[in-house]
Amino acid sequence: MIVDALMLLGENRFGPTLEVPDALALCNRLGIDKLVAAPARPLDYHLEPANERLAAAARASSGRLAALGRVDPLNGRAAEAEARRCLDELGCAGLFLHPGEESFPVAAARHVLQVAAERRAPVVVATGWFALSEPLQVAQAAADVPDIPVVLTNGGQINISGLSMADAWLALTSHGNLLVMTNGEYRQDFIERLASELSPERVLYASCAPVFDPVFEHKRIRSARMTDEARAAVEGGNAARLFHL
Repeated sequence: MIVDALMLLGENRFGPTLEVPDALALCNRLGIDKLVAAPARPLDYHLEPANERLAAAARASSGRLAALGRVDPLNGRAAEAEARRCLDELGCAGLFLHPGEESFPVAAARHVLQVAAERRAPVVVATGWFALSEPLQVAQAAADVPDIPVVLTNGGQINISGLSMADAWLALTSHGNLLVMTNGEYRQDFIERLASELSPERVLYASCAPVFDPVFEHKRIRSARMTDEARAAVEGGNAARLFHL
């Protein structure tokens, strides 16, 4: 089974719009069995209706799609309420935080992480944004919620200077509740190292379409060198377990 562990679907203020039917058709074309998605940032900045639409699409997908509830921690108590609604009422499989697009340091999301921790729900964090969600910043926040998985997008970093890659490795090796997605990781050997030296159980294939090219991301993971057991975990088993697919 192959699972794309993250797409950003719906009306998108910061990039192309990819709707649920098109995303599922893309999965069919690429041989992807299931999909995890969060709402893209809508033009009106209102995340609540976007969460409702995606959750409804997930319920109607016969198990092919799992939704993540997107929350803006800067909304304070309202953010906590929306996190609870997503997890308790809408049936979301976890939460999604985007410090880059919502413009908050990940440390400001601790109250939202606590809501997830109370429900043992995973949290995906868009990682690598300067001074907002660099890997060691996310690691520090994750240390407060050691009993839930916190998932780093972008291989844990988007700074190709190499130093941020070292920070991502340090974060992952220092905090056992951190996992990492493969999207946008420009060093394929880093993905292979994660699967062999860290643990294949902590690496998830994700395209983060339409921000990243889903065809390229699919080819990237299919061509990565790893054992059959590691490939089964990275390409789908980990996401299926984490998001209850």
